[in-house]
Amino acid sequence: MHPDTMKHKASLWEGEFGTSRHITDVHWEGDITQQELAEVAEQISPDWQTVDLELDPAHPQHGQTFRLVKRPSGPSLEDEAFALSVLEAEDELEGHYVWVHCCRHIDDPEGELEDATGRTYRQLFNTIMFCVEFTTFDEIAAQCDEHFGTDGWDEYELYLDDELPEPVATYD
Repeated sequence: MHPDTMKHKASLWEGEFGTSRHITDVHWEGDITQQELAEVAEQISPDWQTVDLELDPAHPQHGQTFRLVKRPSGPSLEDEAFALSVLEAEDELEGHYVWVHCCRHIDDPEGELEDATGRTYRQLFNTIMFCVEFTTFDEIAAQCDEHFGTDGWDEYELYLDDELPEPVATYD
């Protein structure tokens, strides 16, 4: 059967699938993205929390369980706490001179660090550091873009002017 003619079904639920009120079923032909499916569910009922997907019997993944869970609207408490901590840190650093040290992440299966997805990487530090009066973290990022290019760095470290370690060597 051609993928565009496959008929799929999604069941909308108020809470967890099978443990709450069933709202309705939605049928469609062809492929649909998760975002598109969430938009359709929102149009039908803003109360939906879970969508249980049932693929056409001719689909190669028929029989597997697929569920779409509605993300909570608005920021989570964790997001709000992080945003507050960023604002507090910016207030504390504002007006101080900081040294900015940018680094780039290089994907490396033998790397000593691991990102959120489990991939290992190593850091390559740029040799140019610069000193600037701190205003915001976004402003520091914009200056990193100016110095290294938008693809030339992945993260930066800040050192207060008086906390920068003594150099181990100098070259004249």
